[in-house]
Order: sequence, then C-alpha cells, then structure tokens
Amino acid sequence: MQMQPQEQQTARLIVASLLSHCRDLLGSQIQTASRSQALFEAIRDYIDERYASALTRESVAQAFYISPNYLSHLFQKTGAIGFNEYLNHTRLEHAKTLLKGYDLKVKEVAHACGFVDSNYFCRLFRKNTERSPSEYRRQYHSQLTEKPTTPE
Repeated sequence: MQMQPQEQQTARLIVASLLSHCRDLLGSQIQTASRSQALFEAIRDYIDERYASALTRESVAQAFYISPNYLSHLFQKTGAIGFNEYLNHTRLEHAKTLLKGYDLKVKEVAHACGFVDSNYFCRLFRKNTERSPSEYRRQYHSQLTEKPTTPE
C-alpha cells in the first residue's frame, strides 16, 4: 500500500509531534527531579543551621510551604533517609563535637543540640555509638592523653 504525498506529510507531522511531546515529557521529568534535589538540599541546609531549635516534621514542612507527608517522601526518595533519622544524625554529630571540646554536662549538651529529653538523647546516643555520652567523652579524652610509645 502506497501513501499519497499528502498522507506522507501528515504522517511525518504526526511523528514529529509525538517525538516533540516525548522530549517535553522527558525534560519535565528531569526538571522535576532537579527541583526535588534542590528542595531537598535547601531543607537539609535549613536543618543543619537550625538543628538546635525545636524542629519537627510539621514545622520544617511549613517553613517550605509543603505538606509533612511530602517532606517525608522527599527525604525517602531523594535522600534515602528518613526526616527524623537525618535530624537525629545531625544533632548527634554536633553533640559529639560538644562532648569532645567542652566540659558541659550531658543534659546541657542534649539541650544545646535540640533534644528536649536528655534521657532520649542518651538512649539515642548509645544506640548510635554503642556507648553513653559520658563514656564517649572519657574514651575520647583518654585517647588524647595516651602517649605513643617510641621504639628505642
């Protein structure tokens, strides 16, 4: 079956239109992915700067005009980590710095890092480091005071 020239032209236009539409769809998916990545990074920066505040999933979502469920979805999809898991990790890393560098009480460290309940902080710290905050501090300071032996 032979197509007439006008039918061939119509077929070419349809194919070109379909290809253009496919290209637009792919482009919008890439833009959406990069927008999601940019939003995720902005939220991560926000948490890194305000970890000591009373941050919740709801308050962070509200700050970025998104729903709490979308915030959770964004962390799971883009960051491969849960929102609370990231927040706690950030707070614990700062707590380690305070424990190593300052002579603060454990309760003061917990509060300085955004933990309202110091008992929860201690449980979480032990779960993540396999030692209590006090043990962590003692171990760090004992490693500093140990003198390396030199062969004679």
